[in-house]
Amino acid sequence: MNLIPLIILFCIAFALQYLLTFLQMKHFMVSYRNLRQKGRVAIGKARGAFRAGAIAMFAIDSRGYILEGSYLQGVTVFARARVLKGFEGMDVGAILQEDCKKMHLSKPVTRAVLEASSNYRILMSGGELKEEPAPLTRAVNALRRLTIRQAES
Repeated sequence: MNLIPLIILFCIAFALQYLLTFLQMKHFMVSYRNLRQKGRVAIGKARGAFRAGAIAMFAIDSRGYILEGSYLQGVTVFARARVLKGFEGMDVGAILQEDCKKMHLSKPVTRAVLEASSNYRILMSGGELKEEPAPLTRAVNALRRLTIRQAES
């Protein structure tokens, strides 16, 4: 069995994934930069392991009121930033679940918006944000704990 074509195919797929991820990050940075030109930016994210994730970004003024918002949602690198309307003029730290329901946002976008609001409140009160581990990291950590327990037994 000749593995060279399989290795070449794997390398091409890896390079294509890298390129598409780079393009998505470039698109995200352009959206972020546009919001950053208007003021500070509050960001929240909702990870999705096998379902759509989302990132919500709000340009805010010096008092914490939303000037403009945008979001990215999807499971692939083809997700693009879209305008998030309806939050303009609201205090970013006071956004509630009901506000998101009124605007008929999807669950991942709602989670991202609420996290952006929470992140803003934590940072403005002098707190520090804690990064939640990714699903794969949580699985590896659980496996490590299980292995350690079995070794101690």
